[in-house]
Amino acid sequence: MIKVYNSRTRKKEVFKPRKGKKVNMFVCGITPYNSAHIGNLKTYLNYDIIARYLRLRGYTVFYLQNVTDIDDKIVNAARGADIHWKEIPDRYFAEFRSVGEKLHITGVSQYAYATDFIPAIIGQVARLIKKGYAYEANGSVYFEVKRFKDYGKLSGQNLAKLHKSVRLAEALRGFGRDEDPNKKHPYDFVLWKAREGMNEKYEPSWDSPWGKGRPGWHIEDTAISEHFFGPQYDLHGGAGELKFPHHEAEIAQQESASGKKPFVKYWVHTGVLTLAETKMSKSLGNVITGKEMVETHDPDAFRFLVASTHYRSPLPYSEKLYAQAKSNLEKIRDFTRRLKAVKQKSGKAFAVSGYTKKFFAAMDDDFNTPTALAVLFTLIRAANPLIEKKTLSAKSAKAILSFIKDGERVIGVPFINTISTQIPQEITALAEERNTLRKQGKWAEADALRARILEQGYLVKDTKDGFEIIPAGK
Repeated sequence: MIKVYNSRTRKKEVFKPRKGKKVNMFVCGITPYNSAHIGNLKTYLNYDIIARYLRLRGYTVFYLQNVTDIDDKIVNAARGADIHWKEIPDRYFAEFRSVGEKLHITGVSQYAYATDFIPAIIGQVARLIKKGYAYEANGSVYFEVKRFKDYGKLSGQNLAKLHKSVRLAEALRGFGRDEDPNKKHPYDFVLWKAREGMNEKYEPSWDSPWGKGRPGWHIEDTAISEHFFGPQYDLHGGAGELKFPHHEAEIAQQESASGKKPFVKYWVHTGVLTLAETKMSKSLGNVITGKEMVETHDPDAFRFLVASTHYRSPLPYSEKLYAQAKSNLEKIRDFTRRLKAVKQKSGKAFAVSGYTKKFFAAMDDDFNTPTALAVLFTLIRAANPLIEKKTLSAKSAKAILSFIKDGERVIGVPFINTISTQIPQEITALAEERNTLRKQGKWAEADALRARILEQGYLVKDTKDGFEIIPAGK
């Protein structure tokens, strides 16, 4: 029996999808105006693990993720680079998918571009106007928040205090949305934005009953989810910071448009990734991009690091924590290599079933990956002495490997059939020589050695303590 923490009810609930074992799952996707950072990727790794686990438990999961391929940030990026607006989302979403592939993000059933659903968006906006929840002003359309009596039920915001709310002001600034004089109230939000400039190269627009314009941020998600799932579905995910205003707006839009409640049965939010106790954010300028991560670090180790923290908890990223995760992952891989070498038919029986039961109990308890991994390490500590004494039978070794294979399917990191990450001595010698050259300021010679090392399949990453060597492409 799986239990999920529901952000709306603020408690763990037994997971019962609306239609038997079929799960419709939507997660807010990226706005590809720049490179996705590892804080973004933590979120998508978390939901990839959740989707993997539900499937392993026999659920049929349709995992939908939107792509906000038109937004003020994309318009501004196109204008700043003096290129056609579509080049921005195409470039950065392709990069995002490439990084995701290296991180084994495979759980998404479909990515949906907002610009492919303009008719659906216009249709939902028109329904909200007809029902009295939205109004038009100078070619733009706004949702009138005070018309929706349940506004704030997800985040706990008090509508009466929102006008002077510091949180509202932060939200508006944080998403590049200053107060608009066309609004009846400061907390109303845009559904359809009238065209501001005349240059379609930077700012595209589409015909609508209210004139040329483009969709607001919030309406894209509900129009897309309604297209695929109808007005109600099972699970909605996103980073915790999206509860307000984004997810509150989604609830207001969809429940007003359809008249059906609840819009989403389970709201599942992730904790943020921090650097030096500060949330990683492009607006703060303290980011490590996903592209940088997979090029200079082992993607498997980063994914394992994310899985080592509960999805709802913040992840205080550091190189030390990454190195620890990499070491722990290698311990599992080394253990599986030793298991595969066990050939003796006789030996002590090993009760794998107890560990299997504990592993699944942890995952059933709100997808508790750190506890599930702790079960795996407990098993390793119990089985290793038997391998050393040659008292573990091949049959027991095979049973343990089967259990680890299930863990591999859930965590999404290869544990079995991997190559040892031990670095050849000659590669280490070249890296040390390069490090000496760097200290002497002989940069060209150092770069030549780095290229030579790369030709042999290894990448040297400079660190504050010296250097790290990893297999290229890892």
